[in-house]
Amino acid sequence: MKQKLAFVLSGGSVRAAAHVGVLKALEEYALEPDVVVGTSGGSIVAALYATGLDARELEKLFLEYTRAKGKIMDLNWQGAILALLTLDYKRITGIVRGVALEEIIAQSLPIQRFEDLKKCQLLIPAVNLNSGQQTVFCDYKTLKLTLDQEGKCAGYPVRNDLTIAQAVRASISIPGMFVPAEFSDDDSPDCYVDGALRDGYPVNIAVRLGKATRVLGVNLGYAGMRRDNVVQDGPLEIFSQSLDIIMRAQYRDRLQDRALVGSRIMTINPLIYDIGTFEVEYIPQMIARGHEVATRLFRERGLEVGCKENRELFFRMIRDPQSFPEKNSPYFNYLLEHQIKERPVAEPESKPSWLEHLRAVTRRRVHG
Repeated sequence: MKQKLAFVLSGGSVRAAAHVGVLKALEEYALEPDVVVGTSGGSIVAALYATGLDARELEKLFLEYTRAKGKIMDLNWQGAILALLTLDYKRITGIVRGVALEEIIAQSLPIQRFEDLKKCQLLIPAVNLNSGQQTVFCDYKTLKLTLDQEGKCAGYPVRNDLTIAQAVRASISIPGMFVPAEFSDDDSPDCYVDGALRDGYPVNIAVRLGKATRVLGVNLGYAGMRRDNVVQDGPLEIFSQSLDIIMRAQYRDRLQDRALVGSRIMTINPLIYDIGTFEVEYIPQMIARGHEVATRLFRERGLEVGCKENRELFFRMIRDPQSFPEKNSPYFNYLLEHQIKERPVAEPESKPSWLEHLRAVTRRRVHG
């Protein structure tokens, strides 16, 4: 019986570009997933890949928006103006509307609905702001999930009625930054916010709902390193760093889930922590970083490019959950010391003027 492989993509805002680099390495080493799970920023890459785009096409698409913040960030001017006119701050439910990003994703997807997926199955979690529950958007019929009377499976509310772009829009909606996603004409519709709020690295969803027994994931979250200047970078970065810290604790808790005991799990962390939430200008470097780290892992495990046996070989020696690079290893420390942003170069010492040089020579002659 074939063991089902899941590729799990964590949240991480624009750092999700590193997921694209890891996908490039997966394709090179013939590691093709049966299930893809993505939350928050990871849901964008997961959706594009599962609907048919290959890693090269994903890279091209991401590079198109390296210098296009304005196309992505459709600011919520209407809410701001209403708040000013009415002096009611509650009119501002988010800084970014999120409609532009949803439209970009919809236009880029070869397939719009979950039930039309052919390449692999896709699961996208988001948090229901009204109930506090983590909802999973997927094609539960193809996954052969049995829902109870409340529409839940394994304790998760499950939906398949939204388009894939709408599910991504729900999952990326950082509270306070994005206007919460609403997809209903009811008087009291459910609102959805960032999936990372409940689970930034949803390995357990891949196992419980995706039925995966092998998991290869990319966790872009906090790995215990110190990050300076968080407060100076503003409220968005404070919240983003807080989510990363929560994500780390969540993963430790998830490893206690009995459902994960029988699964073999490998987590890659490219250790990118110096990129801000919307610093899209660093997308090329982040893609390269993800590819570099994943390629190094596969080589160290003895995999060969294009080999069909890689999938079985890779997980053969994995019993307990593992991470790469291993904490405090030389490569781990190397990645921490070599972040994406270039460190400012110290100003060279200014050369003395001809007059100062002449005075120095004169003093040496007088005292010599």
